[in-house]
Amino acid sequence: MTDQENLNLIYGIHTCNAQLKLNPGTIKKIYLKKPPVSNNVMKIIKNAENLNVEIVEVEKDFLTTLCFSSKHQGVVFELENKTLSSFDIDLYLQTETNPFIVIFDSIQDPRNLGSCIRSSNAAGVSLIIKRKSNSCEISPLVHKTASGGLQGLSLLETNNLAMVVKKLKSHNIRLIGTADSSDMTIYDVKSCDTGVAVILGSEGEGVSGSLLDLCDDVCRIPIYGSVECLNVAVATGITLYQIKKMIKKTK
Repeated sequence: MTDQENLNLIYGIHTCNAQLKLNPGTIKKIYLKKPPVSNNVMKIIKNAENLNVEIVEVEKDFLTTLCFSSKHQGVVFELENKTLSSFDIDLYLQTETNPFIVIFDSIQDPRNLGSCIRSSNAAGVSLIIKRKSNSCEISPLVHKTASGGLQGLSLLETNNLAMVVKKLKSHNIRLIGTADSSDMTIYDVKSCDTGVAVILGSEGEGVSGSLLDLCDDVCRIPIYGSVECLNVAVATGITLYQIKKMIKKTK
């Protein structure tokens, strides 16, 4: 019926509802499990009736094959294709006041990335920048795990994080790196009123040394127990909420 490898898909009740509420104009097609369907799916159908998009009823197994997951809950959205590398970072920096940015360096597990995105949204991040190569893509599983967390956020993929970091610094945005070996903790970071970008690294290697060398501060989450470190998704939430407190509001 379709070549799913070339589609931009999201799935699941919560994720699809968020798309309907916050960005319905990007929905190209809706795939639904053939009746009977749940009340939650019925609500999605009702909310989508005025969108003038094609709604296709298919077998449950087709949905599973389409999104490579059995956790679709009977609904899959096909979205307009969006080139993540086309985001205009220069326009963003010219128009955004006191930005709060997070940079992900080579996160490879889609569930971790989805959880990190969800925490970023909750903490008030306005832009997510991620490495394109040696990193998982923004897949349907990432969307599902993020639970609508990508809605309302700008997103840039690039293989030249160093260039982007230097551009942020040229706009007086403070760069805060994270490393378990740092003497400074996240609670030592000073307040800032010109914007902040936080760099978080991969599950195993952390932030690359070349990026840490460009940072204004490098900090860690203090560990008080016997574990050596935290999962990157947990560390993202703790770090971003603490750094958010350090960003001074401007009029």
